[in-house]
Amino acid sequence: MGKIDFKNKKGGKTLLILAGFGALAYLRNRLIPMFADDYAFSFIWDGKHHGNLAFGKQQYYRVKKAKDLIRSQVSHYLTWSGRTVGESLNQLFLMFNNKRYYDFANTAVTVSQLLLSDWIGSGRLRLKSIPDSLMKALAAGFWTGTPKLAFTTLWQTGAMNYSWPGVLQSVFLLPYSLATKDRNIRVPIPAAVLSGILAGWSNEAGGMAACFLSGLKYFTDVRRKEDRDWEKYGFISACMGYALLMLAPGNFKRYQVEKEFSDILPEDFNKSGSVPPEYVYKREMFLHFFKSSFLTVILRLLPMQIPVIYCLLKGKERERRDNERLLALEAASLLIPSVLMFSPEFPPHAAYPSVIYAMAAMSGAWEYMDHDALGEKYGKQFKAAKILGALYLAVNIFASVMVDADWGKQIRKAEELMKENRGRDVVKVPQGEVSTFWSAIAGDRAIDRETHEIGRYEENPEDPYNKAAAAYYGVGKVIAVPGDKNRD
Repeated sequence: MGKIDFKNKKGGKTLLILAGFGALAYLRNRLIPMFADDYAFSFIWDGKHHGNLAFGKQQYYRVKKAKDLIRSQVSHYLTWSGRTVGESLNQLFLMFNNKRYYDFANTAVTVSQLLLSDWIGSGRLRLKSIPDSLMKALAAGFWTGTPKLAFTTLWQTGAMNYSWPGVLQSVFLLPYSLATKDRNIRVPIPAAVLSGILAGWSNEAGGMAACFLSGLKYFTDVRRKEDRDWEKYGFISACMGYALLMLAPGNFKRYQVEKEFSDILPEDFNKSGSVPPEYVYKREMFLHFFKSSFLTVILRLLPMQIPVIYCLLKGKERERRDNERLLALEAASLLIPSVLMFSPEFPPHAAYPSVIYAMAAMSGAWEYMDHDALGEKYGKQFKAAKILGALYLAVNIFASVMVDADWGKQIRKAEELMKENRGRDVVKVPQGEVSTFWSAIAGDRAIDRETHEIGRYEENPEDPYNKAAAAYYGVGKVIAVPGDKNRD
């Protein structure tokens, strides 16, 4: 797999930045408790009664052992979704009654994504030799570029559907990238096959990108007569995994269930990622997705595109293979939101894999930028931009922590009430609210209002989230009591 450049004596700042990023990720993981889908997926999926996320008379049995997990995922695959890999990991961690194991693991996953994106972009394994300026850019890019950061990378069920599959996709694609610099890279066929299946069978946008990038590299090498067996088998396996994901019977059953036994389908255009069923694939859908999702994703990625654009126009001379790698990663980051425009649903967080490849492309471009010349010409502007950027991030991070801490405290209060009243027929809990002031500053870097309103406890005790939490804590019914909606 090539030499790993971990022995460079320099790089103290790089490690410090990475450690600080990890510490922040861990803190926020600890602040956000279980909620919403986390409780629903703590139980064996009840496909016979419309699934755990729809209205019905579900039978709640905790997932406690491997047999329960397999039974649950078979039902989930047949009646709800093909995301078996992510949801299997989710239910595996939900077997524990304490979230701390997930918090440690998710911090490691989040930190590893920064490194994987750099390794894919640069085409080599390294740690201390990553420039500290690049590590800052990667950390800032991940923070600002990830759509619905807390939803996608911190909340357990969300992370298992987006950021964890992102790491699986990156691990699969890493040897394809390393092979652009080291043509002697060898990957055992079984490892290539397993990695390919996991990457393809992860999530819709990321699985597509894994197939696209591995196929592009393989067929380019075929044309050059430099193809290797592991590239072929990896690509074929990724396509097989993607077929298992997309052709799951649950993908087709779910629409019927949501239409008849759920209140999740929108009635208007207030939600960014969806439209009323009667507007699917009509002009109104494309306009809505373009304004509310596509532009949101593209604009968030824009700062990471600037080094790539500069590199392609004025950067230092590069080998052809480096150029191809850079262009492929850039194409993947833009292809994902473009293809999602033709999906019946396009919430911005579905384009999360775009961030991975935008970060990788930025890392690939970094070493071909003439930093000295840029510093001489635009030194003052760069300094001002760094100061403003640092101030923005400091305020935004502080506000995000405040939102998470306040919101998490409210959710834990509801948890304690249910624990204390175990066995009672009815337990009333505060519905809670997201801080108006801090949320306005944090935006969707923290648990935002939309996420809270989707996953909160409702006044209706038959709401799927109320029922799952009631079953989890052993109470009859949970009824939410709305609080002050203007609390700060």
